[in-house]
Amino acid sequence: MGGAIAAVVLAGMVRAQAPCHAENDGASFNDGVSIGGSLQLAIRFVAPMSFAATRLEVYTGEASGVQGLALWSNNAAANRPAAMLGTGGMTIASAKQWYPAQLGSSVALVGGQTYWFVWSTGPGGQASVDSLNAGLGQPYCASTNGGSTWGSVFQFADRHWKFRIGGNCAADPIVFCTAGTSTYGCVAQISASANPSVSGANGCIVSVATVEGQRSGILFYSLAPLPQPWCSGGSSFLCVKAPTARTVAQGSGGTLTSCNGALSLDWQAFQAANPGQLGSPWSVGSKAFVQGWLRDPPSCKTTTLTNAVELTYGP
Repeated sequence: MGGAIAAVVLAGMVRAQAPCHAENDGASFNDGVSIGGSLQLAIRFVAPMSFAATRLEVYTGEASGVQGLALWSNNAAANRPAAMLGTGGMTIASAKQWYPAQLGSSVALVGGQTYWFVWSTGPGGQASVDSLNAGLGQPYCASTNGGSTWGSVFQFADRHWKFRIGGNCAADPIVFCTAGTSTYGCVAQISASANPSVSGANGCIVSVATVEGQRSGILFYSLAPLPQPWCSGGSSFLCVKAPTARTVAQGSGGTLTSCNGALSLDWQAFQAANPGQLGSPWSVGSKAFVQGWLRDPPSCKTTTLTNAVELTYGP
């Protein structure tokens, strides 16, 4: 592989949706680098968040035939791919563009974990390499026997590999911790309709149900969890770690002494209206831990707390 570097603008490309994770997927590529033969090319990456991967893409062309894309786990001791997690095929042609492969089954990636993006190539095709980035590109290695063994790991300034991983970027929000029981026996439960997104594309409504009627309450959040007893003799737990930020106070509605009240917050709208709040600016993989505070005069500290929900930002 080699040759002069030429930056080419990719005209007319429109994405149906943002990938869950992408590296060097801007509108440029090194037109002077081609794939020398049939091999398995493995590019190391770290998942920025937990999500279910269903689709892989590389930028290639100048060849024809069926090739494969796959995700592999990491052998940390050897710094090599360990085992295939999922694979899919794609048919490429002479046109230089993004080519997708749909995985046979979804692959659950864990945020912060290392994986390998593996491309089963053919000879003579356009290498999926960017032309503009400075510094060293990603570590990569290759296999000529289907991944039974892997060669040395390389990292060069002219090998900034381009790839995309799509799928269910916003896995379900995670409810955790223990809700307290109010004076009238209400156990308020928090939930979220979906995880938020940096682009604002996903709606995210945080709701609290079975709240004691005619009580005031507020949703607050932090950037880390911390389950600990709220007060001596009480049933509530403080589930989020300081520092915390409050949202707007609201009434629960419903009927006094009944558990038919509720709280609700449009998370994306609140963040958009309060850009200087704790955690902003949010990025893909950022987490917020949200809990509800409810007025309950007979209880310790005159309050009852809900359980909590973990939100993870997608693209």
